[in-house]
Amino acid sequence: MTAPGTDVRRQRPRNRKQLILNAARDLLVELGYPSVTMAMIADRVGITAGALYRHFGNKADILEAVVAENFAWLSEPVDAVGFDATMESLIARIADHPYLTDLWLHEVRYLSDDSLNRLRRRMRNWQRSLAPILRELRTDLDNGQQDLLLWALASVLSCLSRASLHAPDAVRLPAVRSAIRAVTSAPLAPTGPKLDGVGARSLPVSMRERLLLAAFEQFGYRGFHDTSMATIGAAAGVTGPNLYGYFESKADILRAVHERAAHALWLGLDNVLASGGDPGELLREVARSYVRLARTWAWTLDDPIGKADLGDSFKLVQREYVDEWVALLTRSLPELEPRQARVRVQIALSVVSDMYRIPRLTFRASFQDNLVSLVLAILHDGPWATGSDK
Repeated sequence: MTAPGTDVRRQRPRNRKQLILNAARDLLVELGYPSVTMAMIADRVGITAGALYRHFGNKADILEAVVAENFAWLSEPVDAVGFDATMESLIARIADHPYLTDLWLHEVRYLSDDSLNRLRRRMRNWQRSLAPILRELRTDLDNGQQDLLLWALASVLSCLSRASLHAPDAVRLPAVRSAIRAVTSAPLAPTGPKLDGVGARSLPVSMRERLLLAAFEQFGYRGFHDTSMATIGAAAGVTGPNLYGYFESKADILRAVHERAAHALWLGLDNVLASGGDPGELLREVARSYVRLARTWAWTLDDPIGKADLGDSFKLVQREYVDEWVALLTRSLPELEPRQARVRVQIALSVVSDMYRIPRLTFRASFQDNLVSLVLAILHDGPWATGSDK
């Protein structure tokens, strides 16, 4: 029983610092670092701002602590022997950190330069540590193929902690394990030479189109909150009042970017479906269409830019587009339950968007063909061929 006159609110729980870190992590994922305030974190924990400042001097300190806690496993040696045991060890570690992927994709960019560079080095070193066990499993790989598979494995593992992948652990964990096996068994073409001129493009005459392209690039590089109308205009060569003659606000141009992406995806899908064929062949061509578009617009489907509220209409577009993949996959594999098919599709789309974040991978002649092979392997739980590939 509490003694008379005791203020329960003043009793400090022993794990208050951990409660703060958990609340901060959740808010960062929900709203994004620029939108989160110290007052929000204090309110989420149920403490005063003064109590919060006794633990952390500012929001940047909290971000550093959240990242340090959630990525500490990168420095922990893996004592498992063999590929399968190593993967199980990593699954156990990553699954214990909700939203790990969302922190990496969206929030670590707000760390100090030194902290961000150290974190990236740790991530690269962790990934390279997997190379020997992968090489034992796939002795046929050239260096470029090995690099591609290492990043694909990291992407599949990241699906254990993606907020956008809505599935219970009973579905998610088996799907991730299957995708790991599928990725490592996928047939790959030789890496081939580096392509010349990739990324170079002629700009359209239309200023509105230039602004859309500039916004797409700036949002992807800086994030939504750190991109201004001025930076978009400067990148497109449009300044002053002329800029607002095309778009009223940054949110307006963001919506236009996502609408353009949705239109591109649906046109690609419609063109494939119009060609006819059995579900397996259609799924292969849809995968090819998506991988081609992922160099430009398609990645916004899997990874919406920023934390801006795009409304229910965008979520509906996402869901309906994924539904088309799920329908083709379940028609191709009638024994597969729709819920399992959906998770496979989500993992495959995540791998595509993640691979395009590694420029050195994308500049190889075989990149798109090999990425399609990875997608189809994930969808079909192993190497798969149809039509002329049989």
